[in-house]
Formats: sequence, C-alpha cells, structure tokens
Amino acid sequence: MNHSDVNNFSNQVLRNRSFKGQVLNGADFGGADVRGCNFRNAQLEGANFIGAKIGVSGRQIAVLSAGAIAICVIVGDVVSRLILSTQGQIPESRSWSFVLLLYGVLSAAGIAGAIARTQPPTSKIGRFAGTISAILSGALLGFFYAGTATNNNSQAAVAGMAIGGVLMFFVNSRIRRQFAKVAIAAARSVATYAAAFLFSATASAFLSTQKLFLGTCFGLLSLLYLWLALVSFSAIVGEIANAEGTSFRGANLIGAKFDRTDILH
Repeated sequence: MNHSDVNNFSNQVLRNRSFKGQVLNGADFGGADVRGCNFRNAQLEGANFIGAKIGVSGRQIAVLSAGAIAICVIVGDVVSRLILSTQGQIPESRSWSFVLLLYGVLSAAGIAGAIARTQPPTSKIGRFAGTISAILSGALLGFFYAGTATNNNSQAAVAGMAIGGVLMFFVNSRIRRQFAKVAIAAARSVATYAAAFLFSATASAFLSTQKLFLGTCFGLLSLLYLWLALVSFSAIVGEIANAEGTSFRGANLIGAKFDRTDILH
C-alpha cells in the first residue's frame, strides 16, 4: 500500500474520529463525512476537503444537549430553593438584605443575559453583558452551596458568592470549549426564568393583599422577564447549533482545498 492509499479517505464516514497532530499532507477527504472530527494541530498542507461534510455530529449535539439539560436542572434547583427561602420574609427580618440581594442578582442576570443574546458575537456590549450574566449566575451557585455547606452561615455564603462569581468569570473568559459556552448559556437562562418566577410570586402576594399598584408593576415585570427568559433559552439552541464540530484549530491548512464553509447537521 503506497502513501497515497494510506491518506485516501475520500467518501468515507469518519464522524467523530480524531486526527489530532497527525501528518496528513496531501490527504484526500473529498466527499467524506468529517463532522465532529478533531484535526487540531494536524498537518493538512494541500489536503482535499472538497465536498466533505463539515460541522457538528449527532453525537456532539446529543452530548451538548444533555449537558445543557443537566445544568438547567442543577441551577433550577438552586434558584428555586433560594426563592422559596424568601417567602414570608419581611423588611424587619434579619435576612431581608439577602432577599433584596436575590432580587437584584436575578434581575441583573436576566437583563444581561438577554442583551448578550441579542447582540452580535463580536459586539463589546454583548461580550460585557455575557460576562456579567455569567458572573452573577456563578455567584448564585456559590452563595447557595457555601451557605448550605455551612448551615446557612451568612459570611460563608457571601464568600461563596464571590468565589462562584470569580470562577464563572474565569470559565467565561478563558475556557473556549463549546461545552462551557452551552453551560453558561443554560445557567443564565435559568436565572432569567427564576427572576420571572420571583416577580410573579411577588405580584401574586401584593394582589392578594389588595395592593393593586405594586401587584400590577411586579406582574408586568414578570411578563418582561418571561420574554427575556425565552430569548435567553434560545441562546442555548444557538450555542449548540453553532458548535465548532469539525475542529481545525492549530492545523496547518496551507493549500488545503475547501468548497464550502457551511455547517451540515
């Protein structure tokens, strides 16, 4: 078998295979299905990818979708417990400051997440809003788990909030893997929906005590955040649909031949 035969992958189904770091100069992938393949740091000088199917594989979509669902369940459990803990609290109670903090964090996370979704990926405003939303989502998780682990110690909860925010900032700004992007989109989407739920519960409480003005205001806020939640949840679908799929990161593609750049599913 000569060298050209070894590097002849034309019209083959190669989904999810790893060619990382391999020397494949002049290889023929014409018409092959290379969705989900890893060509990172491979030598592909003069390689032929004309007619190849490039993009996200079904397995990758399934893994990312499962990850998004898991993150939604985890964050949803956290925020629902935090919201339930605020029920019945009054301004005179010792924990009222944490109630206000929860309102503020969920509100800001919802707005920031929606702005990040509606802005172009290269927009500075969009990136900044996405970072803020990610930090606040991490802060919520840190606040809950640190507080729970220390039997609701307020100082530990605040420290956990700071640590969670910093960790999520690091993940958002430094880790570019698609799973991290999907996880962040899922976390901020749930936080936005939680804000809608919190405002709805507050509206019901005011309306039940005949405080129509405040009840109406919070009711309108809940509708606004419900719409923002729908916008944010669409970001999860967008991140999965726009996943890298076939990866050529760091590969030598000098002279490589492509006839399409669309992502096939």
